[in-house]
Amino acid sequence: MNPALTARLETPRLILRAPAPQDVAAMLGFLGSERARFYGGPMDRGAAWKKFAAFAGQWLLRGYGLYAITLRDTGETIGLAGPYFPEDFPEPEMAWLLTDARFEGQGLAQEACQAVLAQVFGPMGWRDIVSYVDADNTASLALAARLGAVPDAAASSPLPGCLCLRHHAPGAAA
Repeated sequence: MNPALTARLETPRLILRAPAPQDVAAMLGFLGSERARFYGGPMDRGAAWKKFAAFAGQWLLRGYGLYAITLRDTGETIGLAGPYFPEDFPEPEMAWLLTDARFEGQGLAQEACQAVLAQVFGPMGWRDIVSYVDADNTASLALAARLGAVPDAAASSPLPGCLCLRHHAPGAAA
């Protein structure tokens, strides 16, 4: 069994922590918007609540999950990043999202993902993790490349229209 992720991570600009009630408004707003098109949205409030509750509940059930990404200086919730592993996925996915376009282009998602991957490949001891990225999501494809993920033709995505990109631990064979 893998050890649990550290429940709180800090970077120069961000605090990452397990999802909490203060994240509900930002996440339901995101999931109900057109920005959520790559995450099954936009969805009504009930469906958005259930999706976010599943993200938060994974921490209890698996000991790890998507971190809420918050700005260090204001505490504002700006997204999620971390390993996501619902029952119908063949393996954990390194996933990420930013709730609003005003947070894009600043390296915030990359900063959050690098902190999470350091935990996944460090204390958790994983050798790799896949990201399922919609073929039309150019911003996430570019981020995956910056994070060092490479296409994995041997893996298949449980999500229609998504490419499988694999992140390898430093020093692990690709």
